[in-house]
Amino acid sequence: MVRTTGRRVRALFLGGLALAVAPSTAAQEPAGSPPAGTNAVQDSDVVAPAGDEGESSFQWTRARLNGRFVGWWRSVSQDGVDTSDYEVDNARLTLHWRPARWLRAQVEYDVAMNSKLKDAFVTLRTDLLSLRGGQFKPPFSVVAMDSRWDLPISDRGQLDLVLRDSLGIIGRRPGLQVGYQPRGGDTRAFLGVFRASSGRGDRIGDGSFNDLDDDWALKLTGRVQHERKRLRLGLSGDYRPAEPLPGEGDQHFWTLGADAAWRQGQKQGGWRLWSEGFLGSSWQDSNPFDGVNATFVGGQVIGAWRYGGRKDHAFYVEPYTLLSVFDPDTKVRDDVLWEAAGGVNVGRWDQVRVTIEVQRRGAGVNTPLSLGFVFDDEPPFSRTGLVLQIGAVF
Repeated sequence: MVRTTGRRVRALFLGGLALAVAPSTAAQEPAGSPPAGTNAVQDSDVVAPAGDEGESSFQWTRARLNGRFVGWWRSVSQDGVDTSDYEVDNARLTLHWRPARWLRAQVEYDVAMNSKLKDAFVTLRTDLLSLRGGQFKPPFSVVAMDSRWDLPISDRGQLDLVLRDSLGIIGRRPGLQVGYQPRGGDTRAFLGVFRASSGRGDRIGDGSFNDLDDDWALKLTGRVQHERKRLRLGLSGDYRPAEPLPGEGDQHFWTLGADAAWRQGQKQGGWRLWSEGFLGSSWQDSNPFDGVNATFVGGQVIGAWRYGGRKDHAFYVEPYTLLSVFDPDTKVRDDVLWEAAGGVNVGRWDQVRVTIEVQRRGAGVNTPLSLGFVFDDEPPFSRTGLVLQIGAVF
């Protein structure tokens, strides 16, 4: 069994390398197109520079196709028990269509594991406003909005699981969003209405937890973002429904977030940093059905230093680290979720990378079980993981 698993893992990784070095079959990138992996909000909502002659007329053929492959092998140790598995996590194709300066569209489909549609949206733009409709990420959390390929870490970590799967704050969903940017300004604002998730509280710990009593319960998400050279600052807010007590109607819960991202010049290597913090309300505390809401706080920092890779496809090495904490109830002790991770990426910049990462995750004895399928075991626990990952884009 071990030998068979090893052969499969090697085949998986070699397949990823072959994909990375294969000649690109994508259509030529149209003038003014953003690079692959650009921030989801920036990708289609940024007002194009004045005088962008490359998009002055309507052309149906302005399209490009991108792909991404990510596979990993992971070994986890907890309570003296070691387990390991492997998986093709991403096998995506993304079609970008930009026939005119005022019109953009994107469709992304992932054939890995359970095949599913990821992004599918259309954006209409003027010099000041943008209107986006379809399925996409709400404008909340700089780490959640940035492409996973742009982040140095093997995945977005435990805090991302809590915000997406347990609280329903982030994660792709159907929605309609309006964006605004003053002419010549560095500040943008976004406000969107989205389909809510995690609307019921009567089925904890399985996939049904995310089902909705009202199939079209709506949440409101907004963001103000300022960019200056290599620094990006953001303030976000989210207002969402949930039904803590089945059959007794929805309640609404709020979350505020502040984040920052900074990097040295793209052609210079050097530092890349992400940081964000959250404050909000939730019914998922030590007693989720008592009708008393909890206040949660959380945050994370990601730092990386890149050596090399000053040109596309050039060799580079990038060590990195991640630290995150999440306190589901500020009035309860010893209930904190935490994570510390560190690793190194080696590869060809913006084409292929191999990642080796060590993870350490834990939960306090009073961490609420109502957070559901974030946990495989009841708290308290701590687990150590070793991840070997390969990723490639074309």
